Amino acid sequence: MRYELGNMDRYSMAANGTVMENASFFKATLDDSVDAARLLSAVKTTLQYHPLFRCKMMYDKQYYLEDNDNPEIPIFHTDTEHRPKEFGKNTNGYLFQICYDENTVSFEWCHAITDGRGAIRFFSNILDSYFGVEMPEVPAEFPLALGYESVYDKSVKPIGQIKQPNGFKAKDMKAVKNGYKCTSHVLKVQTADVLRVAKKIDASPTAILVPLFCRAIRAHLPKDAKNRNVSCTVMVDCRGPMQMDTMHNFMNMKLITYQDKYDAYDLAKLSTIYRGLLDLYMQPENIIWSCTQQKDSTDFLYRIRPLALQKAIMKQVAKVLKKTMNNTAFTYLGRVPFSEEVKSHLRDFNFRSWPDIGDCVMAAADLNGTLILDVCENYADKGVVDSFVQICRAFDLDIEETQVTVFEQANVRL
Repeated sequence: MRYELGNMDRYSMAANGTVMENASFFKATLDDSVDAARLLSAVKTTLQYHPLFRCKMMYDKQYYLEDNDNPEIPIFHTDTEHRPKEFGKNTNGYLFQICYDENTVSFEWCHAITDGRGAIRFFSNILDSYFGVEMPEVPAEFPLALGYESVYDKSVKPIGQIKQPNGFKAKDMKAVKNGYKCTSHVLKVQTADVLRVAKKIDASPTAILVPLFCRAIRAHLPKDAKNRNVSCTVMVDCRGPMQMDTMHNFMNMKLITYQDKYDAYDLAKLSTIYRGLLDLYMQPENIIWSCTQQKDSTDFLYRIRPLALQKAIMKQVAKVLKKTMNNTAFTYLGRVPFSEEVKSHLRDFNFRSWPDIGDCVMAAADLNGTLILDVCENYADKGVVDSFVQICRAFDLDIEETQVTVFEQANVRL
């Protein structure tokens, strides 16, 4: 079976091997040691429900997915630090990697298959099967419409979109070159505390956390920097606004810039601005316009032939975009879609994303009423996260940094 790829699927392959390559990472900590045989059986069962994860990557003038007929699905007995840093070749062509050690299971995948929302469904179903949750019948058809292509419409005009100013220049926030490594900071706060503050000021967790984190970054910019704005890309799941489910990528990006004048605003006013911009962006007209613009402006890059020329051009494009597209990013899974049975066996969960654009990214997920944040950064100044913690506490958010590690992203190599 052949599966065509859309604009955002192909972007992930074009970015492969560049400084914008990204393979996100989930890690679940269980209440007991992992049974390798049960885990492998659970993966095989789950693949019946997720056809794109059953595939290998193929190329014929364009990348596409094709059923992988190799029955050997390797899982690796190793801790996070020593896990394979490349997958694809060593996973028999499968575009994901699963590792386990003691009571932890980690999962990472190639974004050409799907985005974080699609991947967490797959990982959730693996844990369902592992813990004996009854699985439904395998459906006769799957939601496989291409994201941007399904809503593409050049006749639709945006409503109320305000062009955001540029953020600070990358040179003003010095970063260290770590290859695919970064410093990972895990922070935790009770979701109820965030919601209490959010309800009090009529906001959302994203509209609170993003401006406060931008304020923390801004505090570490040099005082003589000509531009001290902080631009942040917020990842938006388009499935809800468009009332269209799909197993393919269907995320888009809303850029919001923290500006000089925002320093004088209290949290209520600040979060109202962010919430208003995000709510407006979620209108179907704006989603359609944004997806159409993105497809029109980037499709030509994915059509360049021969493939070697495309890769050479993308490496140069990626170098520029990484330093100019935005200063930081925020991606939020919301409440992880684990069943009650699975949650009863979960002791911890982590969602981590390497900073493919800019030098810092925050990934967040809600597990059992705890909001878990993972900040991955390569700043030379290591005080940004401490500043974020102090700023949050000043607004009655009792946030705690629980772990700091060096993390190395694993990458797809075919």
